[in-house]
Amino acid sequence: MNNSDKTSTRLYYLDWLRVLAMIGIFLFHNARFYDAWTDWHVRNATTNMAASWLVAFMSQWIMPLFFIIAGAGTYLALKSRRPGQYIGERTLRLLIPFIFGMLVIVVPQAYYQALYHGENLSGYNIFQIYWLYLQTLPDFETFHLWFLVDLFIFSIVVLPLFIKWGGAGKSVMSRLAAVFAKPLALFLLLVGLLAVINIFVYPAGYLGFRNGGWNIVAYLLFFISGYLLFANERIMEAVTKLRWSFFSGGILAFVCLIVFFLDEMADPAKYYNSAGFIFGSIVQSIGAWGLLLAIFGLGSRFLNRTNRFLTYSNEAVLPFYILHQTVIISIGYYVVQWSTGIGVKYLVIAVTSFTAIMLIYEFLRRINILRFLFGMRLRRKLQSASPKGQI
Repeated sequence: MNNSDKTSTRLYYLDWLRVLAMIGIFLFHNARFYDAWTDWHVRNATTNMAASWLVAFMSQWIMPLFFIIAGAGTYLALKSRRPGQYIGERTLRLLIPFIFGMLVIVVPQAYYQALYHGENLSGYNIFQIYWLYLQTLPDFETFHLWFLVDLFIFSIVVLPLFIKWGGAGKSVMSRLAAVFAKPLALFLLLVGLLAVINIFVYPAGYLGFRNGGWNIVAYLLFFISGYLLFANERIMEAVTKLRWSFFSGGILAFVCLIVFFLDEMADPAKYYNSAGFIFGSIVQSIGAWGLLLAIFGLGSRFLNRTNRFLTYSNEAVLPFYILHQTVIISIGYYVVQWSTGIGVKYLVIAVTSFTAIMLIYEFLRRINILRFLFGMRLRRKLQSASPKGQI
């Protein structure tokens, strides 16, 4: 196979979805300052319903989208990598940046969170503040880096389901994908599993803790489902054909969730085991999967092409994710104290934080040790080797 054949097999729409998801989470976190329904590390004195509804809507699908893309990338990566190579890459791309991020990147978030909650740190120098932060590490407040550590754990724990076994040379998930190739059967499977997880995992328990709107067991399902969707090409063909049906169903379910089950979904621990909570969980599962499958179907239909912007942006996604919340909060802590309107504050924080993130990225991407710490391939490898797969 020549180089052009290799290039043509890359699913560029997954790269586009990854980049667009990163833009989405950036806008999402800029809105969290003004959310009336959920707490955050730093908040504006007043809230805004438009920002609150934006956060509520995006929380249904934005972080699940990241996990599904990661699961799809796992399927594609394992086509050209041995399990040991895959584990090594996941360690370099996820675990190393997580450790570095916990020791360095999120420190300003902890600092501004402490100031917001009334801590007086004016008498401490930077080294004393860092020491105070290190003492909080046993509490394991991961801020936004929970995604990296959860994804790393998922990648290792469920690897036996993804690698090839037996004489047929197929993985457990590939066999399952053959059984559920029909879109209705697959949709019912995914919705049913997600609903069961939401109904039976106690929201106030350890497993029920909701990062980004979903519990950790649900995120594991989304990750596994990403592999499943791409393990049989007929699945994505069907998803692409039914993209508008999934989109309509997802929007309708979200509207029903708001109209009939808003209280139950806003406070799941209070309504746990009630009829409203059970039916609300089912509707929420239908809505989430409808929107997620629509996103993949639309991406497959309209985004399967590349350009220089995508090449640049796709490499920037991981370091951008690692940096973005720290920069947003560091700038936002001061801006939310202004007496101007929320629209102006949102615009100022978004523009200045995006600019700062990109300036930092332009600096770090030129230095190999920083590329290593941010989970990027070293420059000499980029120049001497063609890509083996898609992660």
